[in-house]
Amino acid sequence: MSSTVYSPTGQWSAGARYTAPGDVDVLISNAGGDTAHFDVTADDTAPAITVGQGHPVQPGTSRAMTLRAGERLWLAGRTVVTLGVLAP
Repeated sequence: MSSTVYSPTGQWSAGARYTAPGDVDVLISNAGGDTAHFDVTADDTAPAITVGQGHPVQPGTSRAMTLRAGERLWLAGRTVVTLGVLAP
């Protein structure tokens, strides 16, 4: 599993976005002290919802999911988030 550490902001940002190169399993881990949020889109257009409406990942927890080829995972929040990706 490869992993990338993100330090997202309080807004949806391309700097905290991951594009799935194929169908992949990912693990979002929140190592920080604040709630992180995520959303998934089909293209590079930022989510149409506010960060607070995104799916929460509480501090000290992880969330596993599968991304389909081409989907974008957007991360936001004032915390440190590690994204682990299992090779397709």
